[in-house]
Amino acid sequence: MRGYYNCGPIAFTISMIWAQFFPFVALQFFEGELKSEIETGLMVSFTVWLLLNIAFFGTIDLAYLHTFFGTMTGPQYAIQCFKDAKNDAMRWDAVFARRISYTKPIHPEIKDWVKENIERWRTEKPSFFHVDLIPDDFLPVDVFEAEGGARRRRRSSISVREIIGLLTRDVGVDDNRVHPFTVTD
Repeated sequence: MRGYYNCGPIAFTISMIWAQFFPFVALQFFEGELKSEIETGLMVSFTVWLLLNIAFFGTIDLAYLHTFFGTMTGPQYAIQCFKDAKNDAMRWDAVFARRISYTKPIHPEIKDWVKENIERWRTEKPSFFHVDLIPDDFLPVDVFEAEGGARRRRRSSISVREIIGLLTRDVGVDDNRVHPFTVTD
């Protein structure tokens, strides 16, 4: 959970420390004959946790230390991944395999990148390339039209009202409905 797209490094570390501290706080509210035994058990548990953390941080590659204490957010990380990418596959993953809103500050740059490369991707068909993952407003107009325009690229969506038959869409007779209804004359 310390990943940038999860809770983040600093929140992860704080939660781990909090998880060790909170049982001692809770123990202060405990009234019972086992209080001293519970306190001893908590001290042993905390000592083992502390020693294991010292051993862990003593054996890991210190280049990854920032993943435990950094303050970078998911959107900042996505933008950095896009800008530092060494190839198109890495850039694609940074943008289209994540929330598109994460890269909002660099959307014009992404649009230019897509415009410059999309014809090559459509010809070469690299494994990462799926034109359906590119939002409509990122596509050049000619590619958007070649892909079928707004009608064909429209994401499938249906409301709960349509499913249970309370609402029908105003579309052609050939429309396949999830919840059929009868028409009386």
